[in-house]
Amino acid sequence: MRTPRALRRLERAFRKGKERDGFALVQFSIQQDHLHLMVEVKNRRKLSKGLQALGIRIAKSLNSLWNRRKGGVFAERYFASTIETVRQIWRTVRCVLNNGRKHGTWTVKGRPDPYSSGRWYRHWSEPESLPRQRSYPRSHPRRAAIARAGMLGSDERGGPIARSATHRR
Repeated sequence: MRTPRALRRLERAFRKGKERDGFALVQFSIQQDHLHLMVEVKNRRKLSKGLQALGIRIAKSLNSLWNRRKGGVFAERYFASTIETVRQIWRTVRCVLNNGRKHGTWTVKGRPDPYSSGRWYRHWSEPESLPRQRSYPRSHPRRAAIARAGMLGSDERGGPIARSATHRR
């Protein structure tokens, strides 16, 4: 999925499906065979429905790109964690945005991974990082928490995220 054509299609699917009633896509990272998403939801039902709708958009778009007629692109499973503290929010953002470094798919120092939402992230410590065009996340408490947590370096590797709340197969 880390090709320019797939990126354009995935970003289009993200734009169209990023906000639904009670579901908002906050950050993303595209890897070869999986995605890392940070979302804000009102409850578990909104999480399930929002991810299902986003998954359908992604599958239709990628199947079209890959000349497949139909079918799922991802296994029907995801890991979800409830994130409540400023530290957890910052660690999750760091993990998602710098996930390309962890997987070895992005090694350019001082620049955010182009296959992530890092291009729009406002709190990079490097002044030469790409211009920010969007403000994520939407809710004031999450924005304030990220601002209080400090600047994020694009060379930092993401740490582990506790996977406690939901594991769906």
